[in-house]
Amino acid sequence: MKELLVYKKAEVLLQNVYPIIRNFPNAEKYALALEVKQAFFRLLRNIVLANNIKSRRRLHQEEADAEIKLLLVLFSVAKNQKYISKGKHYELQVKLEEIGRMLGGWMKSS
Repeated sequence: MKELLVYKKAEVLLQNVYPIIRNFPNAEKYALALEVKQAFFRLLRNIVLANNIKSRRRLHQEEADAEIKLLLVLFSVAKNQKYISKGKHYELQVKLEEIGRMLGGWMKSS
């Protein structure tokens, strides 16, 4: 499979997020932290599916876009609960928005 840049960026961001969510309180281990990981896995899965299943490309691209929006909300909750700093939240937001723009460009070109 030819590696898509949008996939690579999402994968790298997930690797950077793991240490952050490891520091969430134990009460969030099976709630917010789990939801963040699952949203990332769904994002990566939908990017792969969009790349490989041409007949359903648009559907998977839209689902990937929805996962990005969900991740923005989840990180906002984490910031409001003071699990992550405002600076870290901003950094994650910028990276997710970049992935979103790349995905949007891919959607327009398809």
